[in-house]
Parts: sequence; C-alpha cells; structure tokens
Amino acid sequence: MHIRGVLRAVLVCGMTVQIMLGLAWLVKNMGGLQTFQESRWLLTGGGVAGRLYSGALYRGLVSLLSSHLRILYGIQLAAAFASAYGLAACFMGKDQKALRILGALALTFIPQTLQCHLAVLPWSLGTSLLLAQIALWVDLTHNRTKEYGRERKTVIAMLGSWMLLVCIVPVYAWFSLPLLAAVLWRAGKSGGIKRRVFLGLTGLAIAVCCMAVNCGFSPSAWNRELAANALSRTGWPHFQNDYDSIPEPLHSEIGLDTARKVSAYADGVEISLIPKLEEYYGPEETTSILWELAGLCLKRNLRADVKNVIWDMAAYHATPPIFAMQLKGRAYDSHSGINYQQMKNRAPLLSRRYVTYAARWWWLMLGLAVILTGCKLAERVVNPDVRAGKAKAGTPGTCEGKAKSGTPGARNFLQSWFPVLAGAEWMILYFVAQGSGIMDYKKTLCVTVLWYVAALSRLGNREGGEG
Repeated sequence: MHIRGVLRAVLVCGMTVQIMLGLAWLVKNMGGLQTFQESRWLLTGGGVAGRLYSGALYRGLVSLLSSHLRILYGIQLAAAFASAYGLAACFMGKDQKALRILGALALTFIPQTLQCHLAVLPWSLGTSLLLAQIALWVDLTHNRTKEYGRERKTVIAMLGSWMLLVCIVPVYAWFSLPLLAAVLWRAGKSGGIKRRVFLGLTGLAIAVCCMAVNCGFSPSAWNRELAANALSRTGWPHFQNDYDSIPEPLHSEIGLDTARKVSAYADGVEISLIPKLEEYYGPEETTSILWELAGLCLKRNLRADVKNVIWDMAAYHATPPIFAMQLKGRAYDSHSGINYQQMKNRAPLLSRRYVTYAARWWWLMLGLAVILTGCKLAERVVNPDVRAGKAKAGTPGTCEGKAKSGTPGARNFLQSWFPVLAGAEWMILYFVAQGSGIMDYKKTLCVTVLWYVAALSRLGNREGGEG
C-alpha cells in the first residue's frame, strides 16, 4: 500500500507540473490568434472552410465572435474542462473532488489539446463533445442496475451531443457511431419489441444522416471523395516532383503553380487541383484524372508511401512522443511542424519546454499507471478478500458496488471500452487514409486524451476506475 501511495503521489505531481506549464502558456496566448489556414478561412468566411472542416454552428459562432476571440477561447476551454471533469468523475469517488478537478485540468492542459482550445478551429469543441459522450457511456456501463430512466436520459444526452457534432465538425459524427450503437443496443435489450424497433430505426436514421452530411447520396460524389483522398495519400508532399512525369496536355493544364500548391498544402488536392481540372473537364472526367494521377504517384513513391503510412499510424496512436521525435528530426516530415510553428509564435522557449516535458511525462505517466495496475493485481492475488470487501462496502447501483454483479474484469473492460476504442481506431484510419505523412494531430486530439485517461483512472478509488 505504501508503494502504491508513493506512485500515486508521483503521478499527481507530474500532472501538476504539466498543468502549471499549461497555465503559463495559456496566459501568454489567450489574446492571440494562431494563423492556421483553416482559421483564416473561417474568419474571412471562405466557402472551402465550411466544406472541408467546420459545420454551420461553428462557422456562425466564429462569425459572431470574430472580434471577441477571448470569448470564443473561453467557451472552448469551458467545454473542454466540463467534459474532462465528467470523464474524471467516472473513476473517482465523490470524496475525491480535488482529484477530479486535477484530472480535468490535466486533460485540458495537454499541449496539443490546449493549442486547439486557444485557436479558431472546430476540433476543440468537437473533441469535447466526443469526450462527453465517452463519459456518459462509461458512467452508464459502470452502473450495474437496469434503470430505464437512467438509460433513457443517457440516450437523449448522447443523441443531443451527436447532433451538436454534426453542426460543429461533421466528420466527427462518424467516430461517435460505435458509442451510439452501443448505447442504443443496451437500451433496447431490456425493452419490448416496439422499443427495440424504435431504437433500431433511430440508429439507422443516424447512420443515414452521417452519410448525407459527410458524403451525400450520390455514388459519383463518393467516387470523387475516394479519388481525392487517394491522390492526397500518394501525392503529398512530393506532387511537385512528380509533375514532370505527367503527360501532355494534362501537364500544361495543371501548371507548375498548381503543382506547387498541391505540394505546399495538405489539402491542396481539394483546394487547388480539383478547381483547376474542372476548368477543362467535367466532374466525371475530373474524377477519372484524379485516379490516374494517384496511380502515377503511387508508382513513383511506393516505398515512401508505405513508410509514411507506418509513421502516420504510429504518430496518430502516440502523438506526444512521436511529435517530440519529429521536432528533433528523428522521425519524418509531417503537418505537425506547421502546428508547432503556430504554437511557439508568442512564447518560443516556454512552448519548447512545455512540449518536451509533455513528451517525456507521457512515457513516465503510463509507466506509473502500469506499475499501479500491477500492484493492484498483486494485492488481489495475495489477498482475494479485498475485492469482495469492496463489493460489500459499495452501494447497489453505483460504481462502488459493481463487483457485486460478479462480472469478470476483462468482460467489463470490453463492454465499457470496446465502443470507445473502435471509434478511436476508426478516427485514426480515416485520417491516415487522407494523406501521406500529413499527421495533423489537431484532428485526433481524442486519441491523445485517452492515454491520459488511462493513467488518471489509476488515481481513483472507485471500483469502476480499477477496470
């Protein structure tokens, strides 16, 4: 027990240091503007921004608060803290309010997430909504009593947050589908036929809405999206080098300036190349040309693309350590360098120390969490009565009384976290497929946060946090 206490204290101290660095960075950057290309589009009302990134609600919010960015940042920070606090509450008892606040601050002040909270980007609010859904789901699965009222409230809250996702960052609506399917399935298991049919139709309507918002219903639009992603995957960032291999008259029609723009911007295919091609060809022929160019780039850059796929998968799964390697030139070039340039504009030295500390702390934090888990398992092996005693002490229908149901730990973990991990993996695969070596960590903040959740869960004394 003494060793576990020391390890928990080290974990708390490490989180506190990261929070203090984050607070200092927040003070330096609260009134500034990170000039991301997406932010410029949003602030100037560019149509491309709405089509590629943000939903109508976020564009409206930016338009309303464009002259009061502090208010926008405050809203994003408040939403991030609220969702993080709800997630921390799933693992920590009511008597651990200070730890709940510490955990919420630790999740809010991760360098990559804090950068987006203080930026005109939809990824911050989108991530907060995803974390809120995870918190609702985990809290529901930790509650072992079948309460229809509780399940109904959770379903309504998750559907409401999903609708907000559609209006803020539509692509994220895809990644919450596993969670929504799980909560609808759980709510339908204990109901009659009518209830199951209604929930099933609700799930189908959600899936259709996702497709309509993100892809449309036209097969030609789906083919265009796949072709654009394929060319971005195989052609970025070396499309300019492949330009000389493009045969005439396509070589002259694209032009060197467009080829440079495709290489310079991760979204250059959508922004620059497709409009240029459509000046000469119709939509269907443009799609065919995109597939042709994707095949040409793949032949020329196959080895580099395979290497970048591996690096992208690793970087999206474990952003803090891979990001630190990139900054030292030990990994590979990606979109993250642009992000870091924006992050350190107002506080170069502080930003470097903040990011470096977070990368090193990431390894130590997870190591401490693994050791704490091992200590807990060893304690159960040595003293099997510990778990039974905790179950008797818990109140039925709460996380503390979970062990009373006799559900095995592995099975409980899968029930609670499989939909979460499925959504996270879907998110990673989706963004890996969009471009070779882009690795834009702004889009996968939820995955980064989940690593910290895994470590913070070791601080809780609720039985739900020991799963």
